[in-house]
Amino acid sequence: MVAILSPVSALAQADARTNTDTAVATAPNPATRARAADEQTRSASTAGSAAPAQPDTKPEDRDIVVTGLRGSLESAINARRAANGLTDSIFAKDIAAFPDTNLAESIQRIPGVQITRDAGEGRQIAVRGLNGDFTRVRLNGMEALATTGSSDQRGGVNRSRSFDLNIFASELFSRVDVVKARSASLDEGGIAATVDLHTLRPFDNPGLHVVTSAQAFYATRADKVAPRAALVISDTTEDGVWGALISAAYSRRQVIEDGHQTLRWQSGGWNLANVSSWIDPALRARLNGTGSDALFYPRTPRYFIFDNDQKRLGLTGAFQFRPSDAFHIDLDLLYAKLHSTRIEHSLDAQSFSRTDATGLRQTTIRSMTVEGNDIVAADFGNVDNRSDNRLDTNDTKFHQIALTTIWKPADRLTIDALVGVEGSNYTVDTRTFQLLTDNHDFSYDYRDNDRVPTMGYGVSLTDPTAWRLDVYRPRVNIVKNDYRIGKLNIAYDATDWAILKAGATYTRYVFDTVDFGQDSTALRGRAVGDLVYTDSPYSFGKALGVSAATPRQWLFVDFDKALPLIDPNGTPLTQNRENDRRVKEEVVAGYAQVDLKSEIAGMPLRGDVGVRVARTQTTATGAVIVGGVAQPVTFERRYTDWLPSANFVLEMAPKVQLRFSANRNITRPTLTSLTPGGQVQVNTRTVSVGNPELDPFRADSVDLSLEWYPTRDGFFAIGPFFKRIKSFITSQTVEQSYAASGYPLAFLGDQRIARPEDIFFFTQPVNGPGTSLKGIEVIAQQAFTFLPGALRNLGGIVNYTRTSSDTDYALTATTSVRKPLIGLSKQSANATLYYETKRYGGRVSANYRGRYLTAVPGANGNDVAGVNAATYVDASLFWNVTDRLTMTLEGVNLTNQAEDQFVDSADRVNSYSKSGRQLMAGVRWRM
Repeated sequence: MVAILSPVSALAQADARTNTDTAVATAPNPATRARAADEQTRSASTAGSAAPAQPDTKPEDRDIVVTGLRGSLESAINARRAANGLTDSIFAKDIAAFPDTNLAESIQRIPGVQITRDAGEGRQIAVRGLNGDFTRVRLNGMEALATTGSSDQRGGVNRSRSFDLNIFASELFSRVDVVKARSASLDEGGIAATVDLHTLRPFDNPGLHVVTSAQAFYATRADKVAPRAALVISDTTEDGVWGALISAAYSRRQVIEDGHQTLRWQSGGWNLANVSSWIDPALRARLNGTGSDALFYPRTPRYFIFDNDQKRLGLTGAFQFRPSDAFHIDLDLLYAKLHSTRIEHSLDAQSFSRTDATGLRQTTIRSMTVEGNDIVAADFGNVDNRSDNRLDTNDTKFHQIALTTIWKPADRLTIDALVGVEGSNYTVDTRTFQLLTDNHDFSYDYRDNDRVPTMGYGVSLTDPTAWRLDVYRPRVNIVKNDYRIGKLNIAYDATDWAILKAGATYTRYVFDTVDFGQDSTALRGRAVGDLVYTDSPYSFGKALGVSAATPRQWLFVDFDKALPLIDPNGTPLTQNRENDRRVKEEVVAGYAQVDLKSEIAGMPLRGDVGVRVARTQTTATGAVIVGGVAQPVTFERRYTDWLPSANFVLEMAPKVQLRFSANRNITRPTLTSLTPGGQVQVNTRTVSVGNPELDPFRADSVDLSLEWYPTRDGFFAIGPFFKRIKSFITSQTVEQSYAASGYPLAFLGDQRIARPEDIFFFTQPVNGPGTSLKGIEVIAQQAFTFLPGALRNLGGIVNYTRTSSDTDYALTATTSVRKPLIGLSKQSANATLYYETKRYGGRVSANYRGRYLTAVPGANGNDVAGVNAATYVDASLFWNVTDRLTMTLEGVNLTNQAEDQFVDSADRVNSYSKSGRQLMAGVRWRM
């Protein structure tokens, strides 16, 4: 087995930005010379420059080639040690062998990184408490954005700047860098971090290689087996001039989730005449109480089953040309497709969310049990029940073409350039059937289980004659993201202690989203016997362990039968013009930077100092609804940011270094907030719109890190960090004349009802107060090679991050509340124990993320909404049957950890689900 990078080549990679002559000249043969040169190209697109680090390694150790997980960890240690800025890296264990099957789940092992999950796998990341909107993702040196969708409770369609990492198969990648402290040479845009993804290239491993793998994926809840496979073919010429690589990866995941949702809790709205006289009068009086007397109940208590079926395809091509040490050309191609269907079946008590005469006000209360401010058990009459059935067909297609060149016209001068295009197109087609039955008994009881109650129904849940069709609702959403990027960088080795760098970047980004829909009630009241399963494939609660009284079956719509009957010709859909949004961003940026090497009191000092300037021009287009008619409106905005940065590493001893970084960075406003679409109500003189005049998030950051590298495979660090974010986007209502808003006067019509000088109430996102974020990271990583016998094959990794930040959230135009930052987990931690020999090995990993908020306020009288703490445990085993053949076994979420969403500080359940354990068994063959 050949390692992706030996520790020496990992250092060469980090050094290449500033010491390319050394990296190439020391290569003993053309093939390894080409590989070292390739690391130079890789590093040109990665974070911040680095001067050579000098690990305390014995000369004979440099001939040792370490492979597998241990080798990838050593490479990551060396990459961090050599960097000027604060960077954590993950390296593939071998060709097409990333440490986890999902990129997000690999990245979560890095200190300070947390993930959100969808359908049982990682989807988006948050870094040090800042959500995915604040993290830039670059792919082969180009900024990238790929999006998909999820269930409504997890955010639905992604129209944000957050990157959905579940689109890509991990087998396509060789390395991931998470840059937390930037240099001026790094593109602006990621206040939290910049994540650099690198696909495979032929000179990563010179020579001819053919690697193929196949796995069987089994989800215990779904009880189905699905395939996963990958193929990599790579070759380089013997003279190290040409290299070509193609790779393909395909996987299918079938996961079923069981759960309970309330769609928030609310209070009030009852018709007290329908409340039994047997109920305590004091409690009866509180049913419509307010403040501390309010009694809360679930808005839509429901059981649900989500059936997720994902098919993921990834293709890459890489072609490299190295005619000399002074000239390199690299072409990277990537195509990815994620096709998924999600079938949602839920059984709802619908009346509680409707406050009209046929809803809550018709409902009777026979008995109830109250704990604190919550009705935790009750028996009702006249409740409408609904079988809600939804089919989402999701398609994301992503493509990238990136061309990189490096030219050394003179020994001290290096010029590199990158041009590329990429795009992400996401479409979701949603078909919903709602079946209804009216005015029945219903009960719920949370006393034995406050996450999944026992619910009783006074109607047959499986008799089609008791139900009727209520609504058929088709929807289509489309989201497009398109990039055009060009970069030019120049580096000049002015002296032995200074390298001068400068560069320029042009980026054109276009975001487009539209949606279409129609509510069809023409067949309301239709019988449903021919629309539902005769023999249902679903049984509720397998992953939850619910009580025997919980229903396992209800009427599930069979979409294969229902769609041809109800919608044989395709219902014409109406474009929802108010949701049309388009943002075009053009950014011209440049930087100047000096990489330095010096000494302080005999201690080596290296680092970089620079400044970046970015000029952003935004054109935002939306549709404003005036009198029921959509009127297009466009705004333009320009702003300039000067972004200084400094990174220094002081080598206090041969194995100890102190790192300091300070920088200013920005994250541009969220896309939906920028678009000017909304509604103008002339009669009430109110306007509800986006805000194309928003300023970006701006932040000043400081990082410290004290690091000890006792051995080549050991690393210990402690690092405090601090960010001052100058403003957060919040919603605000302001009074101003219509003329001052900049919106077209034509929206006022003939001005008989309202005139331009009249005062309107404008509700829109604004730049609100900022906040400070502070925390500390602690890291310990060590291979236990000092232990005797077989124990020397053990190793461990532990990291812990504590972060704190509170900010003010507007409740009304004049009041606010101070709560933790949305998305911030105060504590997160990772632990991995591994055992590895040349023949066999394995690891077990645990990831903990503390409770975090998702909304302030939480709506319906709840002060907050959020997600409770969770710990995920994964494990993997391998056996090298021969030098070419490897057998693997992996397990994900071995403890069947639940996803637990809540509302209010009282921890009322909002959504609680489990998807079971996931197992993968496979083989890997290498030529």
